[in-house]
Amino acid sequence: MSVLPGSKSRKTSTIIRLALASVALVGIGAAATSAAWTAQTTLSASAKAASIELYGALAVNGTCPTAQGSPYVEADTSAGAVAITLASGEFSALVPNQQRTVAICVRNGGDLPLNVSLNPLAVSSNSIFGGSAPATIEVRTSAAAFTSTVLAANATLPLNVVVTTPTSWPTSYQGLSSGAVEIVFSGSTDVP
Repeated sequence: MSVLPGSKSRKTSTIIRLALASVALVGIGAAATSAAWTAQTTLSASAKAASIELYGALAVNGTCPTAQGSPYVEADTSAGAVAITLASGEFSALVPNQQRTVAICVRNGGDLPLNVSLNPLAVSSNSIFGGSAPATIEVRTSAAAFTSTVLAANATLPLNVVVTTPTSWPTSYQGLSSGAVEIVFSGSTDVP
């Protein structure tokens, strides 16, 4: 069988055109994918750890100051807690059936809420707070005995230290003293 000279050249021409068309399509596809636009952005930030600070003070004229500084004492004065020492005159000359109150303040001077708790009161057993009929000492909110609370950042907590003597206080307590009474509060970022 013989091939006509014109049909072979038409067939070759068709193959060449198809090959060129497919090369052109591949070239257009490659150009389309490599012509994407790009952009960049940069963010910068600084980091800072939170400030944690607990302060305590005697109230001034029965009111807790809201600003930092005097009369507040910083917490780091007593093993990570704040200690408020009541002057011996605050509870001197106690008599039977008496209740005396001293206003104190605890302030969160930090950036985060603190779980503020009262450490157990340490009083001498051979004082007015010991024996068979002791006077009692308690830290109270306006309504109840204080144990702990969450104190917001830069908030102040007014509390009262209340000493109460029994109605029938034996004469053996005459002249006894307790020395300084230290009230200790701890603050923790472990908020329930």
